[in-house]
Amino acid sequence: MRQLYWLLAATLILAGCGRKEEARAEQGLLQQGVQKLEARDYAGAAELFKQYVEQSPNLTVALQEVYKAYMRQPNRPVAQAYEFLVQYEPRANEMKVAIDRAGYYQVLGTLAFLSGKSDVYARWFEKALELDPNNHLAMNDYAYALAEDNRDLEKALRLIRRAIAIKSNVGAYHDTHGWVLYKLGRYEEALRELRIAVQTAPDTADLRYHLAAVYAKLGQRDDALVELEKALALQPGHPAALELRKALTGGGKQ
Repeated sequence: MRQLYWLLAATLILAGCGRKEEARAEQGLLQQGVQKLEARDYAGAAELFKQYVEQSPNLTVALQEVYKAYMRQPNRPVAQAYEFLVQYEPRANEMKVAIDRAGYYQVLGTLAFLSGKSDVYARWFEKALELDPNNHLAMNDYAYALAEDNRDLEKALRLIRRAIAIKSNVGAYHDTHGWVLYKLGRYEEALRELRIAVQTAPDTADLRYHLAAVYAKLGQRDDALVELEKALALQPGHPAALELRKALTGGGKQ
């Protein structure tokens, strides 16, 4: 029995060493993929990321790492990230923890929306919420997508209110709430929510733009212009902010 114990121990030690070597090789593939991303060689990056995922013993962790690699790029190549991640949807059941699978589907929904795939994002968000009814991030992103598309606004309102009921201190959630109310034409309510959002996350251009849009609808032109300037200071060239400022100033900056 003692000899068997030492044999097992030695086997485990050797297996551990081998796994460390494999892990280093996997990380090497991941880093090479990141370098391809930085060079905007998206096909090359996808090939290396595929090798990395297929060699990884944990699909959930591997896909999370690839997702982070895409999102850390300054230009945020969401379409390429979506096309890479969605190919693993047939293997989603390999993610044994339901919350992990919900997170995967939430990411697919968000990337699909950001990629302009309005015909598919709802399916992914619905899967995420079926697996994890308390996934407030999926609720927020789903509600925002619906608001941007001007569809199912009452559903969007229910979703974002559920998200805020679960986690009330996220500025982006109050922004989504305000933006849904704006799309519904409920401007005074929208103003209250967007003020909370800006107080919570004052350095976000989209939030400043949304607040400006509400001020404009309420006839508070000067307040709107102040918020637009703040939005443009945070993100020069913000298309929607520039368009609204042009509309409020009659074509020229004032």
